[in-house]
Amino acid sequence: MASLEFSYRSARSGAITSALVGVIVVESGAVHFAIAARRPALAWVLTLTSVIAVVWLVRDYVALGSGVVRLDGDALELTIGGRFAIHIPVALVARAATPTFRDLPAPGTTQGRDYLNLTKPAAPNVLLVLTEPRRVRLTAGVHRNASRIAFRLDDAPRFLAALDERRVPGA
Repeated sequence: MASLEFSYRSARSGAITSALVGVIVVESGAVHFAIAARRPALAWVLTLTSVIAVVWLVRDYVALGSGVVRLDGDALELTIGGRFAIHIPVALVARAATPTFRDLPAPGTTQGRDYLNLTKPAAPNVLLVLTEPRRVRLTAGVHRNASRIAFRLDDAPRFLAALDERRVPGA
């Protein structure tokens, strides 16, 4: 079967990214000048940390605009910008659907221990329920197990149809 790619440009938010960058710039300037008189080295370390945060946010925004989810043969490659990477065999997908509010865990509760929204803060339009938890690589090499994985795609209906076609034997 041919490899299919699905973009997730609609998952990124220029407004949120711009607001965060603006807040970081203003706050780091204020912190720098407040600390620089007494501890200039610390002020520069904190300012450099803020610059690194801004660079990471901008690179993440760009990566979300150019990345794709790949459905290749009998596997699904979910690489979401620089945030997440996971390889899921199609055979492990028990259910794939457009989630309703009942399918998603309530924020701040323990219902979400096995749930991961890969394109947060965007509302997901795809929910994969796996037969067993998979290890997901998060930012900075941290890992987490998840058996419910949600994300937002630009063409979710086409993705769900293609995934269902590959999940059904002989289709």
